[in-house]
Amino acid sequence: MQVPSSRPSPYLISFLVGESLLMAIGPVLAVYFRLGTSAELFTFRYSWYRLLLVPVVLQITFYYSDLHNFRIARHFVWTVARVTQAMAVGTLALAVLYYFLPTLLLGRGVLFLSFFITTILVLIWRGLYGWALKQRLLAARLMIVGSGSLADSIIDELVSRSDNVYNVVCLVDLAGEHEGAEENAGEVVLMKSWAQLLRADLRHSAEDLAGLVRYLEVSMVVVAMDEKRQRMPMEELLQCRLLGVPVVTGEDFFEQIAGRILADRIMPGWLIFSPGFTTGRLRRFTKRAMDITLALFCLLISLPITLTAALCIKLGSKGPVLFRQEREGQYGRTFKVIKFRSMVADAEQQTGPVWAEEDDPRITKVGRFLRKTRIDEIPQMWNVVRGDMSLVGPRPERAHFVNQLAKELPYYRERLQVKPGITGWAQVCYPYGSTVAAALEKLNYDLYYIKHSSLSMDVMIIIQTIKIILFGGGGR
Repeated sequence: MQVPSSRPSPYLISFLVGESLLMAIGPVLAVYFRLGTSAELFTFRYSWYRLLLVPVVLQITFYYSDLHNFRIARHFVWTVARVTQAMAVGTLALAVLYYFLPTLLLGRGVLFLSFFITTILVLIWRGLYGWALKQRLLAARLMIVGSGSLADSIIDELVSRSDNVYNVVCLVDLAGEHEGAEENAGEVVLMKSWAQLLRADLRHSAEDLAGLVRYLEVSMVVVAMDEKRQRMPMEELLQCRLLGVPVVTGEDFFEQIAGRILADRIMPGWLIFSPGFTTGRLRRFTKRAMDITLALFCLLISLPITLTAALCIKLGSKGPVLFRQEREGQYGRTFKVIKFRSMVADAEQQTGPVWAEEDDPRITKVGRFLRKTRIDEIPQMWNVVRGDMSLVGPRPERAHFVNQLAKELPYYRERLQVKPGITGWAQVCYPYGSTVAAALEKLNYDLYYIKHSSLSMDVMIIIQTIKIILFGGGGR
């Protein structure tokens, strides 16, 4: 699953800024080769706003072509093909804009030449960036202190990402201090395997931790310990901090790199004292204003689709067009969610409340299409206008599943502290799942959203949702 980042790294931001500059330089070079270097030409005919339009349009097409996702390693041939495709779509979009707004036109023949020049510049830039990531030239040097499930999750996340900007140079396995203990034997073996894979120095003692930090030129220390069995080396960590090296908890570091919170591995104290979870009056006002404005706008522009969907549902199977079901909203208040009916009528009359399955036989042919395209979600805009839901938030669940999952998953009822949403961070980061394990993963993302909720994050989730609707992504 390709997980978008809620907080892009400074390296990625720098890369995108540099790429945008190259996209603006491409047309300038095209003008130079096509028309010469007249001062009047550049000063009056090719003003900054004309050049700014080019990277704006191209970066939008790059985003929807999945070219802003560096988490998964891609072969350079894939990059060449996808960049060329995105450039062609972006150039076509610019041509359409120039047709309706001829004052923005760069010049006859310039756009076509700019396509080739900009494509070459972008491919060179991306090739250099990919090489720098692979060589760890941009990576911060990391030391991980501790072993156990949290340390394993951090290392696994770093190893699985091709855009990893951290180079683990040292693992301090404090469980190795008691290497003979049978309960620690598995962790010791696993940490040795991690050290070999990462080509990192492996230590089994926290003695002279500050000296090790200086020797290995460590730029950050991550403390990922199982505090029930391992002694926190407070004095040694204090010496590292006094050297000017940041010391962060494993929970905070994992949250930063993964965009989710490990609900089953955090203590209540971490949630209590961790920054975030703030919803001021201005935030509530702007969120509500955006909800009402966008919901009404979506209802208006989707009217032809809504009428067509209603007709298809009526002709496709017996039963009502709309489906109403009781869900738990903010603070546990119940409300009736409204959706287009995508299953046969009275689908749960015999079985009671059950999750939808892969190739669920209860879903009608029309309903399968409605679910795949998310058209069945359109009536929920009325729930947003009424204030039962928000555009962005955790998905609302039925009381039956809330009670069941709250018994099995820690902090599950904390999802009810905010309004549920039509889309959300969990929906764009994690595929549809119908198991307790999938519910735990979605809970990890929901808690992250509740902690970091902001207007910019809502906008980013909505943009990502549009991308999923246009190019696919899983809902049943």
